[in-house]
Amino acid sequence: MLRSVFVIGGAAALVVGTAGWSPRLEEAPRAGRRIVVKAVDVSATEYKFAPGTVTVQPGDTVRFEQTAASPHNVEFKEVPTGAKLGEAMSGPYLMAPGQTYDLVIDNRFVSGTYSYVCTPHEAFGMKATLTISAGK
Repeated sequence: MLRSVFVIGGAAALVVGTAGWSPRLEEAPRAGRRIVVKAVDVSATEYKFAPGTVTVQPGDTVRFEQTAASPHNVEFKEVPTGAKLGEAMSGPYLMAPGQTYDLVIDNRFVSGTYSYVCTPHEAFGMKATLTISAGK
């Protein structure tokens, strides 16, 4: 019986097998990124998310950051079929500069385009899109 020890990424694994066995390496899960979207008061009548369009992948975290004194939130208006956001459909209000809301792109999300708004400032143009791609 052939016994081999392989060290991959600092972890050792004992493999027991027979002649003719060949190792198979599996890809480790992709580490998620953090993407920052700022809630911005451009003027007393113009508000926006910056950037207004973001593309992410499963495992990423979208951090919404308050930059002004006006309260802002994130409410999804349109989601792809199969998405089950639950409480994430409407995030908390960010009331003071520097406050953040982290949204982890997990199994509640499916690939596709999501549109979201800041509820009190939707009429003032505070709308954006989040696209989730399943790419590597």
